[in-house]
Order: sequence, then C-alpha cells, then structure tokens
Amino acid sequence: MVRTERSKVMVNGIWKNLPLHLQGNRVTVNAQGDALVLQTDFKLSIFYLRSGAIQVIVPSQYSNRICGMCGNFNHETEDDFKIPDGYLVQDTHVLGQSMCGEPTLLSVCTDAEEQKYASEVYCGILTSRQGLFSTCSSVLNADSFFRSCMFDMCTTHGDPAALCNAIEAFSATCDKVGISVLAWRNTTFCPVACGPHSHYNSCTSGCPKTCSSQDATGSCGICEERCECDDGFMLSGGACVLAEDCGCWANGQHYLIRETFMEGECEQQCQCLGNGKIQCSPTSCKTDEVCMVKDGVLGCFPSSPVTCSAYGDPHYITFDGKAYSFWGTCNYTIAKTCGATDTQFTITARNEGQNNSATSSLNSVALDMEGLHIVIGKNKQVYANGGQVRLPAKFGSSVSVFQSGPYAQVNTNFGLRLLFGNARLFVQVDERYRGVLCGLCGTYSGSQFDDFLTPEGNTVANPHEFARSWKTNDSDWTCSNGSPDPPECHPDLEDDAYTKCSELFEDAFKECHWFVPPQIYVSSCVSDYCISKGDKAQLCTSLEDYVSACEIAEVFLPDWRNHTLCFADPLPTEDPTPTPSAASCPWSCDFDQDECDWEQLIQDSFDWTRWSGSTPSNFTGPAGDHTTGSGYYMYIEGDSVFYGDSARIMSPVCHTTGKQCLSFWFHMYGMANAMLLNLYIFENNRASKIWSRTNNQGNSWYQGQVEIKPQHPFQIIIEGIRGSNPRSDVSIDDVSIMHGACDHLSAEDLDLTTLAPHPSTPNLNDPHPNCSMNCDFESDICSWTQMVTDVFDWTRHKGSTPTSMTGPSSDHTTGSGFYMYIEGDSAVHGDTARLLSAECADPQPQCLQFWYHMYGSSWTMGLSIYLLKHGNVAKEVWRMREDQGNMWHLARVDLRPDVKFQVIFEGRRGSSARSDVAIDDVSLHRGACSDLPNQVAPPSVPLPPAATMPQPAPIQTAEIPNTSASCGISCDFDRDICAWTQLATDVFDWTRHRGSTPTSMSGPSSDHTTGSGFYMYIEGDSAVHGDTARLLSAECADPQPQCLQFWYHMYGSSWTMGLSVYLLQYGNVAKEVWRMREDQGNMWHLARVDLRPDVKFQVIFEGRRGSSARSDVAIDDVSLHRGACSEITFSDTYGNSDSIRENNMMKSNEEVAKKESWKARDDKITARQRRSLLFRERSRA
Repeated sequence: MVRTERSKVMVNGIWKNLPLHLQGNRVTVNAQGDALVLQTDFKLSIFYLRSGAIQVIVPSQYSNRICGMCGNFNHETEDDFKIPDGYLVQDTHVLGQSMCGEPTLLSVCTDAEEQKYASEVYCGILTSRQGLFSTCSSVLNADSFFRSCMFDMCTTHGDPAALCNAIEAFSATCDKVGISVLAWRNTTFCPVACGPHSHYNSCTSGCPKTCSSQDATGSCGICEERCECDDGFMLSGGACVLAEDCGCWANGQHYLIRETFMEGECEQQCQCLGNGKIQCSPTSCKTDEVCMVKDGVLGCFPSSPVTCSAYGDPHYITFDGKAYSFWGTCNYTIAKTCGATDTQFTITARNEGQNNSATSSLNSVALDMEGLHIVIGKNKQVYANGGQVRLPAKFGSSVSVFQSGPYAQVNTNFGLRLLFGNARLFVQVDERYRGVLCGLCGTYSGSQFDDFLTPEGNTVANPHEFARSWKTNDSDWTCSNGSPDPPECHPDLEDDAYTKCSELFEDAFKECHWFVPPQIYVSSCVSDYCISKGDKAQLCTSLEDYVSACEIAEVFLPDWRNHTLCFADPLPTEDPTPTPSAASCPWSCDFDQDECDWEQLIQDSFDWTRWSGSTPSNFTGPAGDHTTGSGYYMYIEGDSVFYGDSARIMSPVCHTTGKQCLSFWFHMYGMANAMLLNLYIFENNRASKIWSRTNNQGNSWYQGQVEIKPQHPFQIIIEGIRGSNPRSDVSIDDVSIMHGACDHLSAEDLDLTTLAPHPSTPNLNDPHPNCSMNCDFESDICSWTQMVTDVFDWTRHKGSTPTSMTGPSSDHTTGSGFYMYIEGDSAVHGDTARLLSAECADPQPQCLQFWYHMYGSSWTMGLSIYLLKHGNVAKEVWRMREDQGNMWHLARVDLRPDVKFQVIFEGRRGSSARSDVAIDDVSLHRGACSDLPNQVAPPSVPLPPAATMPQPAPIQTAEIPNTSASCGISCDFDRDICAWTQLATDVFDWTRHRGSTPTSMSGPSSDHTTGSGFYMYIEGDSAVHGDTARLLSAECADPQPQCLQFWYHMYGSSWTMGLSVYLLQYGNVAKEVWRMREDQGNMWHLARVDLRPDVKFQVIFEGRRGSSARSDVAIDDVSLHRGACSEITFSDTYGNSDSIRENNMMKSNEEVAKKESWKARDDKITARQRRSLLFRERSRA
C-alpha cells in the first residue's frame, strides 16, 4: 500500500485495482474514506491513512506472539521496547533504528537451496536472457517477481505451486503490455485445473459460446491460453453449463439458476429463473435485522449493535473504542446523524459539577428527532415535548421508554437504544449508522483515527479541544468547559489507586474480560480514586462502572462484591438467626413509590413493568394492585413478547440466615397455556427454584409463602414466563420477609413441581443396576433426557457437524457412529444446553468417564459437569473452556455423592457459531478414578435397537393392510380434520386448504388425493422464524408395532423450514421418530415411519416456519397400519371416498417409490416442546 495511491495496491510486484480479494477471500483490501483498509479472515486489520498514520488491529490469539514497533501485545507496557536481538531499550530512537534498514529478503533457505531455486530450472527462468521470458524481461523489470519467487520457494520448501504462481503472475503482466509468452506450461509442469465440463487449450482462438454478452471473457484473440467449455456447454458466470441452466445477471453480479438475492435496501427478494429471467417480490427486514452486505451478500442479517458509554467524572468510550476524559459542565452533543439516513436524531447530555471539585458528571440526557423531544433526568423522570410522562410510554410505533433496572431505557425500531441512570449513559446503534455519526461518541467508522472529528470537519488530537467543539447553546444551563488538564494525584495515592483498581483484573471479573477489556476501566478508576482522595465508596462505584458495562454486553457478575473491598459484611448481632430488618433485608416492597432497589436482569428476554390499574390487554391481568386497589404492582405484559420469553427481577442482598418466611401476593389470570411464575433463591452464586405456579389461577390476588433457610447472604429472583398467547399477564405485589416459620403455609406451597425424567429399563450389563448412565449414543440417547430449564438442546449426530472449522468429523466409538453435540448456529452467545442423567441410587464414590471434543475459534464456549442432589441442588464438579484442538479427549471426574444423585452435562455456546462442543462414550464406574486402569476402552453398552424404516417395495397386486381400527388417525382431510386436533401450546395452527397456498413460490398447487380436494399446511406469512404448529392425533389403544404412512410437500426457498413426527406416550413423553428439513421440490413425497409403542399413544405432526415466508409445509392422506412397514404391502388402487377416510389407501408405484425421501432420528423432543406438552397434560388433569 502506497500513501499516494488510493485506488490500487501492489501485490507481489503487480498493481491491483481496488476492491481486492486475495487467497479465496481470506484477504481483502478496499478504500474506506481517507484510509486503505486491509482485513484478513483471522481478524488482522490494517488502516493506512493518507496522512501517513497507520493502525494495526490483531486478534487476541497473537498475545505475546508478535514484536515490532507496536510492541509484543502481552498486556504489559514495560517490555514493549524490545529490539530484534531481544534487548530492552528505553530510547524510542534506538528502537526505531533497530527496526529500520534497507529491505532485505528474509531467507529461510540454505545456500545450496538458494542456488537451486535461482537456477533457470526454477525462478531464474524469469530473468534469463535466453529463456522463454527473455523478450518480456528485456522490457519489464523482472527483479521483483524473481525475489517474490525466491521467497515463496524458500518458505514453502520448493512447493511447485509457488513457482507456478510466480511465473503465472509475470506472464499475465507481460500479456498486459502486449508481449505473449507461449507454451511455458504443459500437462506436467504447472498444468491448469479447469472446472467441470471444460478442458485446457494452450492455443485456442475466437470467442467462446456464452449465455449472454455479460458472460464474455473479454478478448477473443488468436491462439490464447485458456480453459474452454466442452461441446454442448457454454459460459455462464465463469462456469460451463447447459443452455437450459444459464443463469442471470443483475447489477453486475451473476446468479445461478434458482439462486435468490436481495435488491435495493432489501425491499425486494428476487430469484433467477434462468436464461436471464428474474422474478422479484416485495419483502422487508424484521425489526431486529439490518439490511447490509455481509461476506459479499446483500441481505437481512441479525443486528450487531455497538455501544458508546459515558460514566464517572465523566469518562467516554466511543463506538470505535477510543477512551478519553473531559471535565466540562455544559450541554454537549453525544451523538448525532451527520450523513444520509432514513431517520435523523441528535442525543445531547448536560454535565454538572461535582462537590465543588474540578470534575463533573452526567445530569440529564435528551433525544431529539422529528416531532419528538425526550429528556431523561438523573432521577429517571422522563419528559416528552415539555410534559412529564409516566412509564412505560410509547410514542407512535417507533419509540418506547420504560424502566429497566437502574436505567430509564429508550428503545426504537430504527436501530437506536439509550440507557441512562446512576450517572451512566449507554448509547447503542446498529450497522445502518456506520460512518454517518458524529459527536462525543465518535464517527463509528471502524477506526479510532477519525473519532475526534469536530463539527467543522477537522480531526484534532486533544480531547479537551474535541469535546469543547461539541458544546451546544443552552441558555438555561450555567456552565464551564472545565480544565484541559487532569487533576494531579500524589504518587502514594496513585500507587494505592492502581493496587485497588487492579482488582478488575482478578477472577471475580474474569468472565467479562473478553467482552469488555478492563484496562480502560482501571485507568478511569485510578483517576476517580485520586480525585476522591481515596474514597472507598468511589472505588466501588468505579468497579460498578465496569460491572454495568459487562451487563450491557450481557455478561452477569452477580457476586463480584463478595470478592472485593466492596463486600458488605452482615450486621453484627448476638442472635445467630436475626429477624430480618429494613437494614439487613432492604427489599420488602409494595411498589407504590418505586421498585425498592429490585433490579431487572439483563440476561432475560424482556422486563417486568411497574403499573397501576388494569393491564392494557383484555381478559388477563388484575384490575388494580393488591395493597390498596389504587396503587402500583409489578407485572409482565404478554403483548410485546413471544411464547416462552422470560422476565426476571432480582432483590437486593439480604444478610440474614436461618429459617425465614418469604411472603408475597400474586395474580395469574388469562387463557394462555404455559404461563409461569417462578421464585428462586440465589445463594453462593447458585440459583435454586423454591416456588412455582403455572397457568390460569383465576381473576384474584393470592398469597404465596415460602420457607427458606439460607446459610449465607442471598437474593431472591422472581421470574415470569409468557405463555402460548398474549393473555399471559402475571403480576406480583407486597413482597416481604419475616423471621421464623410461615404461619399459614399451604400444602401447595410446600410442593415444588419438578420435572423428573421418564423411568427407563435398567441395563442388566451395567455395573450399576440403579445407575443407567452408560451410553455411546449409537442407537438413541439411552436414559439421558434434555432438560427444560435451558435455552436449547443437545443434538444426536453422526459425521461432521454442519458448521465449518468446528466440531468433530466423526464419533469417538467407531468413527462412523453417533455422538451428542451442541450446534452453535442454533443459539446465541452464552446460551446453554443441558443433558440430564437418570437417577443413581448408589451413593458411593463414583468415577464418571467420558470423551469430549471442543474445537472451534469461538471464545467462552464451554462444557461443564454438575452433580445434582436432592432434586434441585447442583454443584459444578468439572469444567473446560475454549478450543482444545480438533481431537477427542478423555476425561474422568470423581463424584462423591452421599445420597441419590443425577449428572448434568452443560454445553455453553461461545462468542461465535464455531462453538460445537461434543461428548461420546459416557460411563459410570464404582470407586475412585485413580482405581481405574490407565486405558479404559470405550464403553460397550447393550442398547435397544434403533427404529428402522426400510424402503417399501412397490407391489401392485397385494391387498391393502388393515388399519388400526381403534385408532382414528387415518384422514385425507377432504371433509374435515377427522379426529386430529390443534395443540393449544404451540405458536400458530395448521390450516385446512384446497388449491394453491397464498404465498407465491411455496406450498403445493393442489392436494395429493384427487388434485381437487383438501390438505393441511402451515402458512409461513402468519408466523416468524422458528415458530411451530402442532397437530395431535386421537389416542390409539393398540400398543403394537405400527406403520404410519403419509404424503408431504415441502417447497420454498426458506432455510430451516421443517416437518417432524413425534410419538407421544404416557401423556407427556414425546419422541421424535422422523424429520425432514429444507426445500424438497415442488412435488408430493411418500413417507412411512415405523412406530413401536409399548402403551397407548398419540402422534404429533409438527411444522416449523423457516427463515422466510416461503415455508409452506403440507401433509395429506395420513394412515396408520398394524405391523412393521417392511412387512406390509401397499396397493396403488383407491377405494371410494368413504373407505378412504378409514383405510386411506395410498398411491404407490415404482416411480414414486424412487422419489421417497424420509429420515429417522431418535433425538428427544426439544426442551420448549416438551415443556409445552407437559403443561398441556397437567392443565388437562
């Protein structure tokens, strides 16, 4: 990169125009404003400005592995001035001289190798005066190509590809100046690898056949070296295709036939129909998505907001991470749109002086946009267009303001979010504002170089000059711009400040270090500690500044105070079990004045709302509070969230121990299934459920009481979960705690509902007849179950995982079998999946042995083992974090239970999708792990045979088998949906329909039975990504092997749309027995599934809406037949319409049989689905 060149760079001596993609897009170079930007797939970034400034960003894995003028990146500044010979110097001039000198080739060859590669057989061919390139090298200087060739040959130890690349680069340059070098390659020396349906020709003439003029290669000269298409094929987008497979061109971009793409600002989704024909339809991004180009593709992608923060006295961190301090007490522009965007806004903040000192802090924040002016004061009072408003409040469809823990929060639908409280301000914006912002939060350009941009468009170096330039006119606010110099600090006090503030580097904050680097907060902590003359309260406020930033980054550090100087000791008392008081348990609350320091947890899906009067939704929620009928209470609003979303509120710390009675009033009224109210005690960094209620309890307030016996300081968490529809308003009021036992504790309050795994048959070969934990996952997941309290589920899988560069390529047992893993693509950062064992009734020392695989570039991915006792007390006994290499590792964990116990495997999704954690070959052995032999073979556990579904042979003449007469499952849906019912616990319903579905390019055009009848389908337009609709059969009282037969249609461009079949037994245990995903073509397919029930059973058809509205999944002609599918013959003859309903005779011929597409899995139903089924069954009971 040359400073004077903005449109091209030199690569291996050759000028290349920008934008540039090298090594298969592993390296990209482009111009961004005043800078040239080089980026790599391993997260190295170089910004080179016209002024000569350079910024280098390296990923964390290079910590302490680099050297040079930028230091060694070991987080210690003392040894940054190391010269190449390893000596540490103090003089920057000496450092610079040591890194300088004439450019030299860093040879890694021996003298003999250099002589070899410099010969005319290798790199010397480029400079030889008698060689093939002599004509060209006499015109072009080949020295740079020669040096590059030598360097590549040395570093690759003579790789022929390196030599070919160097010669090819020089040959191409020669061609550009009109000098062609012929016949320098052949079939053995640097052969050309041509694509499918093409071949190499060293001397071809004329223009190749193309699908369109845009597919032309450029020149059509005489005797050119290139690949040419085979006979009958032509060029389309650089590939050779048949005429009927020609693609399309749009805006200079080539698309394959049937490929879809976005246009404009993602307002159109188009598909290439072939031969240049393109069909487009209107579309738009969802509210949590942004239209942008990612990996070269324009589309709707999940938003990844960036945060600017202001805190302390005050300190600022820009969107691009530049930290500075400024002590002015005026009104300043924090952030504003300075470029072309759909929505224009300005955020300003007033600073006020602090205790007659030279410092300041935030007083209030204002948001200005067209027609709306919102002001938030430091007491969290909110004003809109001059008048005070009560929270929560909405302004049109685009802006809402509500209380969120210690903050007043502003949410918008145009990619902006504000949180202000306790003199802390967080401003978040998404990618649509990249490069169009200015103000104290910087430019959000991806570089810190231009963050100090003034309103006049100048970039300055001094933070005081920069911040002062953004002062706004405010006649109502007396102010000064503050001192440009920070207050002085006595050396002894400064040393003490560094010691105390460096607690941020300790383990109490370690979980957050990757997400929020602590160095900036240590510096601001030292500054504030000095200004406060060593005040302990100020120290704790500074540490809390870091904790608050971690919470915004969705990293929760609940017990950080317990490991710092900020730990609050229990009040001294002679009573070992003191009566709770306002001082020791400061959280008894009727919510009439405020939330009494109860905090909203950021890790949940939405927030509790403080409210008075009736809730906004009809037929749900209370009409008034419990205390007076006219006061306030807390509730969750079902309208604004989705099924299963949770809201959590946490009490302040209570320091009393011993027996206590927690009392509260609750209201649960509404038609929704699966709405929940849970209470947890949070003690010793562990949360345990102590009380739970589900579903409608009637339109009244009820008192709840729970006896607790904490041994340490504790907090209470109250969790509300939204049910199957918006009528899910759960409310609480009048929370208090009293010393001693509860006086009127009901039997219902004593019973904590827990989910127990379904009992399984003991394995007789297991050394523990009461401990069925051994499993190699080859046939199923044995007696392990998916827990319902996690976020997503483990997956049973074979072969490589779908995400590249993560996960195993095969299982551990045989190399071709199954294992369990968590799929990073299906979750977000920090989500956990838990696998629960059956209960073991052998309370002796045990050794848990398993193999695990943790490979991927994601930070914080993890695997943990918990020992679960007493049904709800879980203790972590083993943990592994981060990438452990692409291999299986053996682990053994000593367990020392004293009662019956269970084991939990918990997988944690890390910072990216490359987080596939896997386990295999789990076994439990009596005794200590040290007693086991060093090499323990993988467990060989007899497992029940997997369900088999052999492909049915098409037999034309046999009779139709008897269907299960007592099971009203057979249906062609032409008259109604027979004995099938819509499950109330899903998100939307199946639809009975005839003809084409409303959504274009998705769904069938007619039913399967007659072509003019009815079928069942799910409409993608009526749901969002991931929503499911479930159809439940009548109960079948014929527990024998059965064959379920049906026809399905899955046509559409949506990813992750799906159809699953579940076998439901015991009323609440559902097992997935068949699954199909993605587009299967515009046709009906036949499926047959073996069912092996051992009790009465039901069948569930579950349709899943994919990533777009083109997700219409359909079923038709369902029938159930007694016996295994492989033992039944099927006829292709249809009976009359009456017999179809009972016998559901299906077409079957050789052509259809060849097109059958089905897949069986033994994985359990997902956690949320199982929970829904359990709630349905409990409510029915």
